[in-house]
Amino acid sequence: MEAVVLDLDGKILVSHLHSIQSFIENFGDQVNIINTDSNQFSQIMRLNVSKENAISILSDKLGISLKKIMVFGDDFNDLGLFKICGYPVAMGNAIRELKDLAMEVTDTNDHDGVSKALEARFFI
Repeated sequence: MEAVVLDLDGKILVSHLHSIQSFIENFGDQVNIINTDSNQFSQIMRLNVSKENAISILSDKLGISLKKIMVFGDDFNDLGLFKICGYPVAMGNAIRELKDLAMEVTDTNDHDGVSKALEARFFI
């Protein structure tokens, strides 16, 4: 393990976690573990901390159906979000699993993909 950074939103980000399987065996029932960035980083969060949980709570409080929400993503930590929201958009640099779930694929992060998708969809 090279570096550990504690994030303020209840997430620990670990780079190059070499023994992920033993970590999962010891703590998997207490936390969510998601590998991102071509397995360079492992995100370790409490079980109830996820993008899909956050958007579910927010949509409920605002009275907006999840089916009316557009989301963008590029990595494994976006899979749950893509499964519950009505209009998932994968970035051009996204993992194959997200592209398969997406309603559309936009340009990459580095080429303003979010902006391009919003402009095309909402004629901005």
